[in-house]
Amino acid sequence: MPMPGRQTLIGAVVLGVAAVGLGVLAVKGNLPLPGRSSEAVVVFESPTNGLDIGSPVNFRGVPVGAVERITVKVDPVDHHTYMPVYILFDPAHAPGRGDLPPLPQLVANGLRADMMLHSLVTGQTELDLDLDPGTPARLHPDLMTDLPEIPMGQTALQQLEAMMVSTSMQGLRHDLAAALASVHRLAIDMNDTMPGMMTSIHDTSAHSDVAVRQIRAAVIDAQNRANVTINKLDRLIATNTHQFEGRRAELLALIANTRQTMAQSRETLASLRALLDPQSRDRLNLDDMMRDIMEAGYGLRGFANEVESNPQLLLMGRNQ
Repeated sequence: MPMPGRQTLIGAVVLGVAAVGLGVLAVKGNLPLPGRSSEAVVVFESPTNGLDIGSPVNFRGVPVGAVERITVKVDPVDHHTYMPVYILFDPAHAPGRGDLPPLPQLVANGLRADMMLHSLVTGQTELDLDLDPGTPARLHPDLMTDLPEIPMGQTALQQLEAMMVSTSMQGLRHDLAAALASVHRLAIDMNDTMPGMMTSIHDTSAHSDVAVRQIRAAVIDAQNRANVTINKLDRLIATNTHQFEGRRAELLALIANTRQTMAQSRETLASLRALLDPQSRDRLNLDDMMRDIMEAGYGLRGFANEVESNPQLLLMGRNQ
């Protein structure tokens, strides 16, 4: 039978080894002791659609934990609604005990949390942790006092606004640089061309004075000539008026003779129309006369042809 002292020694050794093993596990963070679970909270000010208990939490694509619970809180001061999302880190990736630095150091270095789409089919989202020092850390110490808080990253709308502001500022800087360069070139051009321009302006001003004096003299001369012309026209109009009054009687007589001549012309035209009428007696007599003349012409032509062929007819006459 073994001795009681030996059993006691073996039991003490086993307990010592177990205690050392538990201590090592506890130091490395692989032992889930009560109260040692690493938790953090992210306070969202926008809806957390698609995020649920158990949703994965990734740090640059590496799973480091999951969503433990989601609550809703209302700020009694401004009555704004906040959605605290509690994160439970895996022991192997717990900040300060696993392969990550302590959480305050990560937050100081720019650790931010964003919601990303995890499944397009189910619409489930996940929490992505990443370092983004450019995004200001907005904490809520009045709402969260018992757990460390990871600041929320920029929403899609905030990122779009930042991008638009950045683009606008870059365009504004580019436009200002271009404007300053244009002003500089303009100043150089003006500095080069200003002396010649001033000389040209001075010469133009001198020529303009001479031209103004010449134009003024020409206007005065034209005004004098116009006055002379107007006086001559006045005298001509007066003379013509006097001559018209003297020849008024002659003009009236001429108008009367013209009217009489027009009446006679109308009568002559009426006679001509009656003469040219196909049914008038004079036209019929004239047609008969023309017919007789034509027949006489035909007879004379026949006689001339006979005389031309037989000239003795003029001496002996035609045989009966």
